[in-house]
Amino acid sequence: MTRAPGPKGSLLWGSLGAFKADSLGFLAQAAQDHGDVVRLRFGPITAHLVNHPALVEQVLSRNAANYDKATRSADRIAATTGRSLLSADQTAWARHRRLIQPAFQPRAFDGIGPVLDDLIAPMFVRWDKAGKIDIVDEMMQLVIAAAIRILFSSSIDPQRINAPLEILLADTWRRIEAPLDASLLSPRLHRPAFKKAVAQIDAIVLDLIQTRRASVQRPDDVLTRLLDAHAAEGEAQLTDQELRDAAMTLLLAGHETTANALSWAFIHASGTIQAADPAHIFAEAIRLYPSIWIIERRALQADTIGGFDIPRGSSVLISPFLLHRRADFWPDPTRFDPARFADGTPRPRDAYLPFGLGQHRCVGLHLANKIAAHVIGRVFAEFDLRALPGQTPHTDPGITLRHAQPFWMSVSRS
Repeated sequence: MTRAPGPKGSLLWGSLGAFKADSLGFLAQAAQDHGDVVRLRFGPITAHLVNHPALVEQVLSRNAANYDKATRSADRIAATTGRSLLSADQTAWARHRRLIQPAFQPRAFDGIGPVLDDLIAPMFVRWDKAGKIDIVDEMMQLVIAAAIRILFSSSIDPQRINAPLEILLADTWRRIEAPLDASLLSPRLHRPAFKKAVAQIDAIVLDLIQTRRASVQRPDDVLTRLLDAHAAEGEAQLTDQELRDAAMTLLLAGHETTANALSWAFIHASGTIQAADPAHIFAEAIRLYPSIWIIERRALQADTIGGFDIPRGSSVLISPFLLHRRADFWPDPTRFDPARFADGTPRPRDAYLPFGLGQHRCVGLHLANKIAAHVIGRVFAEFDLRALPGQTPHTDPGITLRHAQPFWMSVSRS
């Protein structure tokens, strides 16, 4: 047996303390010190950090059948999203993917420009009056409003969903990092704030679903497409609970990830870079700051990765954040350079996976790209954004790669 090298850590909890203190810094140092496959111990859990494109492709694509999502992180996420695309077992995941994938074909979102413009217009009015903005909050509010409109054709106050989502995200990450999680014993043991937040979103989403089922005239949005999906696929219709779980997943994974990436794009592309192609700006933003910064899988059977043994039942960790910053695949990796994504520019195979890789690649990638390119294009066509002095952007890794604090920018008409 060839065991991968890795940090020793403490006798009882291994590297859990170091990971909680600085997740990104700890993983980066572990990869630098020990190579492309690093054995980590988090209390009773053994995990292997895999950080090379060819080895990542083995886990997520070529030998994906040996790696499932029955992981610690998926169990915690399931308390919010149910057994959805983020956390379902293989059978349930395959059914959801078959039914949900057609609703997210690129052509389904060709007409979202006017929807986005309706939301951008009042934002621009507010910017004209304010003179300075917190770009993190602005993008979060814009994208959650867009998600609600595109998913449900609804104009529900975004704060009614965003506020409880904030609670769910924070509490879910707290439970992922915690060595013990009492809520796994019984849902009744969740914190009151968590249970209240779930109930608040459930009330909104289930009402939308039930109202839509009873409607004769249905708008052409994602919810309607999901309601109709079974007819084309020849299998049972998604239940209200399955629709609720899908909607929660799309709200959580969709708006949060796109909003975070847009904020990073504006922070780094202000000034001369803003003349670059909006799609290239966004692609570079999610290279440097992939919202899904870490991916976890469980080995169903023992495997060998990079010459090292991966025991059955152990976790495999893949960090797009680390992979996207490898200097041997991305020259000058920390420099923000949208030209990396210009047409015809060669890019390393499997070293870029902001939306995942293989069969679990994000169904919403086309929608996210369309929203982002449209917003970036509209903003830079009309405004000049500049970071106010005295600020340094800091990452806050949790369920997604967030901003550690507000980031203030001046806004003036260009």
